[in-house]
Amino acid sequence: MYKKFLFILSLAISSNSFSTEGMWVPGMINKLVSGNMKSMGMKVSLDALYAINNSSIKDAVVHFNGGCTSVLVSGQSLLLTNHHCGYSRIQAHSSLENNYLKDGFWAMSLKEELANPGMDATIIKEIRDITDMMLGDLSVEASEQERRAHLKAKSAELIEKTKEETGYDAYIKAFYHGNQYLLFVNEVFTDIRIVGAPPSSIGKYGFDTDNWVWPRHTGDFSVFRIYANADNKPADYSEENKPYQPKHFLPVNIQGVEENDFTLVYGFPGRTENYITEVETKNILETVNPLRLKMREASLSVIDEAMRKDELIKIQYAAKQSRISNAYKKWIGQTKGLVRHRVLDKKDSVENLFATRINDNPNWKSSYSTLIEEMEEIENAQLPLSVNRNYFIEFYYMGPEIFRFTEKYRELVAMCKDETVTDVAINAWVAEHSDNSGYFKNYNTSVDEDIMKAQIGYFVEDQKPIDFLNNLKSDKESLTEFVDRLYDESIFNSEESLKSFFDNFKRKNYKKIEADPAYDFSSRLAKFYSDVTRPELLKYVSKSDSLMREWMDAQMTVLPERTYSPDANGTLRITFGKVEGYEPFDGAEYAYYTTLDGVMEKEDPTNPEYNVPSRLKELYQNKDYGRYAHSTGEMRVAFVASNHTSGGNSGSPVIDTNGNLIGLNFDRTWESTMSDIMFNPTICRNISVDIRYVLFIMDKYAGAKHLVDEMSLISK
Repeated sequence: MYKKFLFILSLAISSNSFSTEGMWVPGMINKLVSGNMKSMGMKVSLDALYAINNSSIKDAVVHFNGGCTSVLVSGQSLLLTNHHCGYSRIQAHSSLENNYLKDGFWAMSLKEELANPGMDATIIKEIRDITDMMLGDLSVEASEQERRAHLKAKSAELIEKTKEETGYDAYIKAFYHGNQYLLFVNEVFTDIRIVGAPPSSIGKYGFDTDNWVWPRHTGDFSVFRIYANADNKPADYSEENKPYQPKHFLPVNIQGVEENDFTLVYGFPGRTENYITEVETKNILETVNPLRLKMREASLSVIDEAMRKDELIKIQYAAKQSRISNAYKKWIGQTKGLVRHRVLDKKDSVENLFATRINDNPNWKSSYSTLIEEMEEIENAQLPLSVNRNYFIEFYYMGPEIFRFTEKYRELVAMCKDETVTDVAINAWVAEHSDNSGYFKNYNTSVDEDIMKAQIGYFVEDQKPIDFLNNLKSDKESLTEFVDRLYDESIFNSEESLKSFFDNFKRKNYKKIEADPAYDFSSRLAKFYSDVTRPELLKYVSKSDSLMREWMDAQMTVLPERTYSPDANGTLRITFGKVEGYEPFDGAEYAYYTTLDGVMEKEDPTNPEYNVPSRLKELYQNKDYGRYAHSTGEMRVAFVASNHTSGGNSGSPVIDTNGNLIGLNFDRTWESTMSDIMFNPTICRNISVDIRYVLFIMDKYAGAKHLVDEMSLISK
């Protein structure tokens, strides 16, 4: 089966030339698309991109805190990523007295760099194809349940063996929906310190209005550093730690880019669904995305208004607002792109072609005749449960924070009910969890209450058969009145009431926790999801996974002329393209770059999204760009290219034909967000901040030339 899969894969890939679609696994790219890369202008060798025993570019590419990418640019482990990737850490260090979100932050020495507990940075050491080890002794007659048990046991065995052999961490991921398995050997660092960040008026210029939009004028970068112990090994924070000495870091090309230049993006894209069926795509467009959008629009309307009125709330909710709004605007663009480019018709055409071909081949017809129909049945059957799941996510995890805050106290309630747990253990738990200052530092009761009021109507009305409020809300109360009472009566709504309750906590007091309306409501929501929605969904997962695995194999067999790159799954990938503009819609044509001129043209002192710092205006007026200006004299800010990227590629290094850093990927155009489901090379573009703008802001704006001096700059 696996050898057949590899043969089909190589046939499918080799029949496509000059394609920029796909996110490819480094180290395996030689068999797949190296010819395309070289034909488009890549001059570095494949060994320079990925090597195990020697240093290579992969050693400079770092998974940043699990959700973004970053790149090493100095021998002292200076780490560049996006401003929005470091945003929550910048916010965490900010206060009214030291508002780093507003004013920026720059450490002028190692001693001034700020620690970030709980943060990590991961470097991939090696990638191994272990498909034969995972599937080799799996019976072809195994049920899906038996297959899962086998894979789980085999994964644990191989990971443990790898850790013993290498001394590094490891994890395993499935590719092509379970037709291939790769093992990733990695080193995880936990002492990560913030070095610098421009003010949000540069790093987030344009804010929500410009998010996912081109032309873009955002200096979306921040600077961190990895620290290690005396042996250059990962270690938790210590004043004794030193900057990590990396195996490789990227030189920085300050010559810049021109149209049609080759580009390569190296990073950790999050998740794509390029092989889902027409029916599943339709359900996303017509049911799932509209649900998500109305729930997030409700919460954002509250948060945005509150942030405009109060500077402290603006600091408290900056990272939360950014997290909520990012996906909100993406889903709007994704829906528009999929509809405008008739993706449902295109997927339907693929499925019709598949059906036509299998009807002409008795063997294929025998194997695949009911495949698409079965997938459609499963998808439609689980849709109501998917609706429930998405409502739970949007209300419980992305809505009022009081739900998630009460969650940790379920452990205390369980301990109090358990007669085998001593009072000493209970008191110890209370003492350990008594300090909630970190939570309340970024919490505003009025904002949280208004978010619940804005969302609860959608949540309750659209799920009428499910009575979440039975005996919790009285018949006489409106939803608004119920929410008012919930926040008025809950001990979890203020630091003072919570502290007072736990100051003299007795075991029997757990009953008051259970009776608390916020705790009760939160528990009901979580229990319904864990006891009803999730188990019912899992009944479909087994069959759905099996069908998707078969669908992947069937497409490669029946339609070998198509490109089959593996869907993104948070693992290290390479994607390549060229610097080029595009035509987003009829009558419009976008250039491939933007300049500081555009920043000034957008300036609006009455709009906080388009405020320009006085120092930046001064540099612009004097054309004081130093050695970072383009050959035309312009100060270029950002550029677009035809690389296939996704969420998680934020902060990814954009690399030139010789392996040098030319930019940091930070976004896609609004039209491009459809690429998580279908890539369109004519309009899908990734957006990157020009590395010269990054250096200009560091050096000329912030006076942090010492950071630039750490790097290796080249101009050829």
